[in-house]
Amino acid sequence: MTEANQTVESSRAKGSGAVRASNIIDAKHEPHRIYTVIDADEGAIERTARDVSDGSKLLSNVILWRANFDASVARVRAWCRDRSDLLRAALVDIRSNKVLLYFVPASDRYDLDLGRDMTTLEVELGSAGIGYVESLQVPARSLERFAAARSLVVWVRAGDKLLDREESQVTH
Repeated sequence: MTEANQTVESSRAKGSGAVRASNIIDAKHEPHRIYTVIDADEGAIERTARDVSDGSKLLSNVILWRANFDASVARVRAWCRDRSDLLRAALVDIRSNKVLLYFVPASDRYDLDLGRDMTTLEVELGSAGIGYVESLQVPARSLERFAAARSLVVWVRAGDKLLDREESQVTH
């Protein structure tokens, strides 16, 4: 390994006595170079420089997406609280190609005012960094046909017994 690819810092970690080594993985100039990654369980995985770089980018993207998703859920909860007279519940389902929001209206019929507000919210969330967002107004009688059992409960109107589960802990 060349000196450019590995630098060793002789500074010791805070009292641990360990020497910290830093390797440079160059996916642009050495994309096919093989690196061995040893995980916490001492399992070894061999990957190319390009694979290691792409994996790191994906992890960063997942962390960013999760932060954006948590912020979006908080926004939807606040939006629901502001419309508690029009809504009974809100759920979210994460699909491979989109995020689906299900809103259960207080009315037995399609609520035009709620639908207009949902469109505005959908446009707002479309730029929130969580991908394509679609919202559906689903009457209580049809909820089981639309929302999957794995859908997360985002909000339930206080005292409403529509769902047999509480708001999901989707934010940490």
